[in-house]
Amino acid sequence: MSGFYNVASSLVDTKPLKQKDRKKPLLVTESVLKQVALGENLLEFLYPGLVIDTGNETCPQCSETISEDYIALGWKSCDSQDYTTTCPRCTRRFVARFSVKCESPSFMGSQGPSTPLYCEFLSPWVLRKELRNVIRSNGGIKEMMSPSWRNEDEINATLWWNMMVSFMRYRLPITFLLQGSVNNRLIMPSPDS
Repeated sequence: MSGFYNVASSLVDTKPLKQKDRKKPLLVTESVLKQVALGENLLEFLYPGLVIDTGNETCPQCSETISEDYIALGWKSCDSQDYTTTCPRCTRRFVARFSVKCESPSFMGSQGPSTPLYCEFLSPWVLRKELRNVIRSNGGIKEMMSPSWRNEDEINATLWWNMMVSFMRYRLPITFLLQGSVNNRLIMPSPDS
């Protein structure tokens, strides 16, 4: 399997997963790996001191700390109407959340500038449905790529940061999602060597 790299998830689990729940390592090509690294570096450049905390959600019933992996395991497959996950300990359904923090004074959080942003943790099916609604009702994808779109409304910010979390979770390049953030310069993929 030359040309493929084993990429571990960027998650830090709070407790070990059961053997049957463990994810298989993600294999990516060298060129995809370069794009993933470029996107993560650009994200850090645009949002200095960025911390996306997806692993410290607590069940409101039993107070179990639930990792991102268990949140994902609790989503109902293919259900775009269900915004909840299931606690692996007590099986209560609840809306999971994650936080985004940044050292930039212009970062708009849930309580105003320079505060953490608290986002609902959306399943891929819910995220797809919500993004389709935004694309159909607003200025389309071009509008969504604008930094002002993700900063003007907490709902927009939640959708955008869910895209970031999902793409980073599955080790997908995010550079195209950052297009509007770099003074109208097109971020070109690097040519294969």
